[in-house]
Order: sequence, then structure tokens, then C-alpha cells
Amino acid sequence: MAEGHMIIYWARQIRALEGETLQHVDVPSTKQEWGEVLEGRTLERVDTHGKNLLLRISGALTIRCHALMYGSWQVGEPGMALRKPEKQVRLRLRTPEHEAVFFNGPVVDIMSDEELAQYEPVASLGPDVMKDDFDRDEAWRRLQQHADLEIGEALLDQTIVAGIGNIFKSEALFVAGIDPRREVGYLSRSEAERIWEAVVPMMWASVEDGGPIATTTGDLRALGRNLYVYRQTNKPCVSRPCGTDCDGAVEQFRQGTNGRTTYWCPACQG
Repeated sequence: MAEGHMIIYWARQIRALEGETLQHVDVPSTKQEWGEVLEGRTLERVDTHGKNLLLRISGALTIRCHALMYGSWQVGEPGMALRKPEKQVRLRLRTPEHEAVFFNGPVVDIMSDEELAQYEPVASLGPDVMKDDFDRDEAWRRLQQHADLEIGEALLDQTIVAGIGNIFKSEALFVAGIDPRREVGYLSRSEAERIWEAVVPMMWASVEDGGPIATTTGDLRALGRNLYVYRQTNKPCVSRPCGTDCDGAVEQFRQGTNGRTTYWCPACQG
């Protein structure tokens, strides 16, 4: 699943279309009537919230896109050669100067801004960890409403904090030195702050790197170890960046109602 950093990366590319007129729009077959409604309007602004991409269209309309597991974007000139088959196109926005294509994205919702304000999948989202004004007080308040939830599961609940996915969850908890099985009710505010201090820089670093997730730095990165624990099962723990020494090995377990895989080092996070 595309995590919040990837949505920021795509948004930066799609912003090339801001202020331009939509000459041609391909929409999902179930929303064919919207094609004619959108054509001739202007893409005014590209916003993001967590894993949601919000395309603001003139006339108080918004296209909400969610990539889930397999969606991706390609942006270029009109008529560009597509990197994926035409049949995988879910949304196409073409202006005189640019073209943006959404492949395989299972969620394309088109609605008025008034409807969006009441739209539960967006209205219920927690503070966006990628925003400059990320509201840590509100994130802490929402965490406290789920005291019995394990922190590894809580970080994936987009109504608590938006944007973190399974990779950054495991990596941030490792860097912060927190047991992913710890119930939120036993988490201190300072420990929550350690999580934010870990996850925000690594997510932004992946944006600047062009999308691929790499959380390690220095010698580890040079050796080809781009991730501390995610999918590193049975590999030696490389110790947290804070300098903790550890001779353990990375393990994995299923966590939460959805059984997502969590990666961690029991020796230095237990």
C-alpha cells in the first residue's frame, strides 16, 4: 500500500497541472457522466491528507484518489507513452500542456466540496503526520482514546494519525526503541514524541529520494541495507541510530485485527 510519503511525491508531480484547463478526462466506467462535467474546468489545487490525494477542481468539486495496494501515477506531456497497459488506466487528466494518469487505483471518488466535508473516509482522518503543522497534541489525544490498542496497530489506524503505513510503522518503532506490542495506555507522551521524531524525517527523506523507502543512513545504506527491520527477518539487528548495542536478530509476527506483519528486534525493543 502506498504510504503517506508517496502521496506527497505524486502530488508534487501532479501540481504541474495546477491552473490548467482539463481538455480531456477519462473516469471510471461507473462515473462516466462525470467526464463531461469535469472537461473544461480547471485543476485549481492538489492537496493531500494521509494516503488520500485530493484534486480540487473549479466549481467546488474534488476528485479523491486512494491508491490502496496497487495504484500509481504517471505525469508527463499529452499523449505520452504509458508505462502500463491502457486497460489499467482508472483516471486520466489531460490539459494542453500535461497529462496525469492514475493506474489501477481502486478508489476514485468525485463529489462536491460540500459533500466531501461530510464524507466519512476523509472527515474521520486523524492529523496528517506529513503536514508542516502536524498536530501532535491532537494525535496524542486520539491515541489516548485507544488505550487498549497495541501501538503497532494504533499507528496504522488512519483515524488516529494519517499517513503511516506498515513499513514506516515497523521502522519508526525500531528507531524509537519501543515495543510494538506495548498498549497505548502504557505509552508515555515522551515516547509518542520519539515515534514522531523518528517517522517524520524518514518519510520526508523517502519523498526527496523519489519515492523508494530507505530509512537507514551512512555505512548501512552503503552496504545495501536500506531498512532496519522491515522484511529483515533473521538478519542481525543493526542497533538503533541512538547508539544502542544489540546482538539480537530481527523477528516478525502478525499483529492486529487485520493480521499485518510487524518486524522488530525483541532484544532492544522488548
